Amino acid sequence: GHLFVNEQWHFIERMQNSFCGYFIDKLPDSLPMALKSRVTVSEFPPNLASEYPPVYRKALVPKIMPLRSELQVPIISMGRYGKLTRFGQRPSDDGILAMLGSAKTIIRLAVQDLGPVCIPGTKITVPGCIWPHEYLSEIGRVIWEKGVDVEIILSNPNSIPGGLTATEANYGNGWSCVDVAAEIIKEIRKQFPDANDAALREKVSENLRVCFLRSKQGQQKWEDGMSIGLHSKHFIVDDVCCYIGSQNLYICDLAEWGLVIDHAEKVQSLMDEYWHPLWSASYTPDDCDVQAVMDGLKIDRDGENVHYISDETKEKMELANPTPGMNLMQMGAQGGVKTGNPEYYHHTDEKSEEDS
Repeated sequence: GHLFVNEQWHFIERMQNSFCGYFIDKLPDSLPMALKSRVTVSEFPPNLASEYPPVYRKALVPKIMPLRSELQVPIISMGRYGKLTRFGQRPSDDGILAMLGSAKTIIRLAVQDLGPVCIPGTKITVPGCIWPHEYLSEIGRVIWEKGVDVEIILSNPNSIPGGLTATEANYGNGWSCVDVAAEIIKEIRKQFPDANDAALREKVSENLRVCFLRSKQGQQKWEDGMSIGLHSKHFIVDDVCCYIGSQNLYICDLAEWGLVIDHAEKVQSLMDEYWHPLWSASYTPDDCDVQAVMDGLKIDRDGENVHYISDETKEKMELANPTPGMNLMQMGAQGGVKTGNPEYYHHTDEKSEEDS
């Protein structure tokens, strides 16, 4: 964990100590900028604390006696640097894929979203963004091949904290439970083209359960009418190991960190305290109608080619634009909207002969 944070601080120092970084640090945080990366540091107490913390060294950590074996809990730390480093290491992506693919009986997810960022007020994906097809493909594969059950709790769409706009903070990208289920079933069809309609319907009905977050009273909104949001990034595999961390399963190429707890007893305790009450309050089959899922299999929910955005999409992006002179794509570039890792994007190549 310390080594992971060291790399983050090295990035901050590199950005801050550049000629451009010196002047950017003097500008108000609210000032829109077209730069993809912007770093400012606030230290406390002002003029007393050093601007950057000391770099971690092993000698700084006191030695401790090892715990007795019965007190030890196997934990694997998983992280990714995203675009912080030149090589863009993302090992936790592979770790998550391996966990999902290892499931034998059940996967339980409590996550904000699985679908990408939408243009506010629509179900149109921000151009360039796509669904996390690798994750969904692995979930679909274990459903089809092993009969694994999958339970998913999602944030209610457009859960915006009071006083903010959808482009400032939004804990629900806008997709329905039907959309999420349809994308998983589409991945099954891609991998297993011989899967017939009746068999796919059975998988939706018997193995796949998707719902929105609810309170114990069954409510999806707060007293002020705002939707109840979920910001967790948590999933459990076979009720014996789980992930808790900062990494969303929808694509956004950020630096992330999390822990895999590989201990059946501790995972059961966590489920008793967190998952079971959450699922009991939230789940209703009404959130995910089988026929609606099947009807949605032909919908393309990925974002448009960033080079050839339709006039309709451009108009909707302009209407959603909260700041004069700044469009949604610029906001994505500077982090206001998490547009994802360009390596995952489709249609980002140059114009092809076919397009010509």
